[in-house]
Amino acid sequence: MTTEQRGRAELERLRKRERELSALMASLRELVEVRDLERLLQKLVDRAHELTGTDLTYLSEYDAATDELFVRANRGAISTNMRGLRVPAGIGLASKVVQTRTPQWTAAYDVEAFPHEGEVTAAVRAERMESILGVPLISSDQVLGVLFAADRSTHHFSPEEIALLTAFADQAAVILQSARWLAAEQAAAASAAAASAEAQRRAAAMEASASLHEQLTRLVLEGEGSGAIAATLAESLQRPVAIADRHLAPLATSDDQAAAWWTQDGLGPAVRRAVEQSRSTARWTEVDGPGPTGVVAAMAGRTLLGVILVGGEEPDEVQRRTIERGAQSHALVTMQRDALADAEERVRGELVGDLVSGRGDWAALRHRASQRGVDLAGTWTPVVALGWDQQRWSLVRTLSGMDARWLVAEHDAGVVALAPATEGREGTRGLAERIHQRLARNAGTGLVLVGRPSGMEAIPDEVAELTALSRMLPGIGVTDAAAVAEDYAPYLALFGADGERALTFARGLLAPLLEWDAAHRSDLVGTLDAFLTHHASVTQAAKALFVHPNTVKQRLERIDEVLGAGWRRPESHFRLGIALHLHRLSRSDTHDT
Repeated sequence: MTTEQRGRAELERLRKRERELSALMASLRELVEVRDLERLLQKLVDRAHELTGTDLTYLSEYDAATDELFVRANRGAISTNMRGLRVPAGIGLASKVVQTRTPQWTAAYDVEAFPHEGEVTAAVRAERMESILGVPLISSDQVLGVLFAADRSTHHFSPEEIALLTAFADQAAVILQSARWLAAEQAAAASAAAASAEAQRRAAAMEASASLHEQLTRLVLEGEGSGAIAATLAESLQRPVAIADRHLAPLATSDDQAAAWWTQDGLGPAVRRAVEQSRSTARWTEVDGPGPTGVVAAMAGRTLLGVILVGGEEPDEVQRRTIERGAQSHALVTMQRDALADAEERVRGELVGDLVSGRGDWAALRHRASQRGVDLAGTWTPVVALGWDQQRWSLVRTLSGMDARWLVAEHDAGVVALAPATEGREGTRGLAERIHQRLARNAGTGLVLVGRPSGMEAIPDEVAELTALSRMLPGIGVTDAAAVAEDYAPYLALFGADGERALTFARGLLAPLLEWDAAHRSDLVGTLDAFLTHHASVTQAAKALFVHPNTVKQRLERIDEVLGAGWRRPESHFRLGIALHLHRLSRSDTHDT
C-alpha cells in the first residue's frame, strides 16, 4: 500500500468515527424529548443497538439498596430469559462493571470465570452470548445501571467501539437521571398539594435543563466550538463561565471576570487541585480558594479533554448537572476536532517524513505540499526535539500549536519540525530557546536542536546532522538543552554520533588529573581549563580563578609532574582543550549550551 493510500485509509477511518459521533449526538437529541421512563429505557437500548451493530443490546438498572441488577429493556433477544432477569449481588460481568465503575468486556465469555447463578447462566446460554461489552450508566456520582452490547460470536471490541458506547452511556445516564427526577417530581406533585409548587418549580428547572442540553447538542452537531458552549452556559446560568483546554490554557471566556482567573502562572493552585479531583468523577467540584466557584473536568475515559470553570454563587443540583452536560458537550467537540486533526497530522506527517528523508521526486512532493496549503519555496529551519517526558504525538501537537505554518512529525527517537525562516525576528538560538521554554511547561526536560536555515532540498542533510547530534549529545551528558547544531559541529566531525566514544576520549586524557584532584582535593583540571581558555596566560588564568599567579604556576608545575612536560605542545593543547570542553558538558545542567 502506498503512502497516499494509507493516508486515504486513515482519513476514511476517522471520517467513519466522526459519522459515529454525529449519529450518537442525533440519537441523544431524540432521547432528550422522551419523558416516559419505560419508553425511554427501550429507546436508549434501541439507539445503542443501532450505534454498536451488535447482535444483542440490553440495559440493566441497578438497585443500590440490594446491590442487584434488573434487566429492563433489550433489543435482539432470541429467548424470553432476558425479560426482567435479576442479577444478584456480585454475580457475572455486570456486577464487575458496577464495582469498578469502568467498562468491562470479554471476547469469549466464560460463565465459570465469574461468580455465577442459575438463572443468569441460563439466560447467557439461551442467548448464546460469546463476546460482551458492559459500560456503566453514572450520573450525580451514582451508578444507575449497566448498558450491554453482545455478539453471539467471538468479537474483540476495539478502543473506538468502547469509547463510542461509553460516550453514549455518559450522556444517556444524564438523560435517564433527568427523566427519573422529572417522574419523581411529577409523582410528588400529584401526591401532595403542599409540595405542588416546589415540584412544579423543579420540573420547570429540569425542562429548562433538558432544553439547554438539546441546545448544547445542536451546537455540537452544527460544528460550533468552545466559545459557543461557554456563551450558552453563561447566558443560561447567569454567571461567568470559562473553558480551558487539556493543558489548562484558556480556550473561551464569557467575560473579563472569567478571563481574570488566569494569571501569568496559569490557573491557581486551588483551581488545579479541584481539576485533579474532578478528573476521577467528571463531576462538579468546588474550588477551595480564589477564582471560580467550581469546575467540571471534560473527560473521555481517563483522558482529560478540557475543563469548565464557573463563577458566582454556589449552583444548585440542577445547575450542576447543567454544567456537567456542558463539559460532556465540550468533550464531544474536542473528540470530533481531534479526529480531524489526527487525520491531518498523519497526512502531513507522512509528507514531512518524505521531505526530511529526501525520498521521492521533488515535483511530486511540492504537489502534495500544495494540496495541504504548504508552499515549499523559501528558507526553512529544521528543529529536532527528543528526550521529553511526553508522548511523541503530544509533542507533535504542542509544536504544531506554536505556529500553524510549521511542518511537524515524529522522527527517529523524537520529533522533527520544519519552520519557515523569518527575517529580522529571531535567530536559530532564539528559536531553540523559545521552543525549549514552551515544551518545558508540560514535559519537564529534554533536548531542542536547531539546524541551519536552508532551502527545502538541503533539509534532508540538515536533519541527518541533527539526528546524529541527538544521538551524540546524551552520550556526553547533554540531556536538557536548547542547542544550535553549529555549536557542536566540531565534536560531531571528530566523534560522529557516538557520545560514549567522546566521553571515553575526554576521560582517558584527563584521568591522571582527575585522579590526582580526587586524592588531594585539588583543582588541577580547573586550573588547566582556565590556563588554556586564556591562551596560556598565567596572569589571566589567575584572575579567572581568583588566586595569585604564583599559585597558578605551582599548579602548572604539578600538572607537568602528572601529565609530563609534553602537554605544553600546541597539539597537546588542542586535544586537552577538546577533552576539557567535553568534561564541562558532561557535568553541565544548564539549558544554555
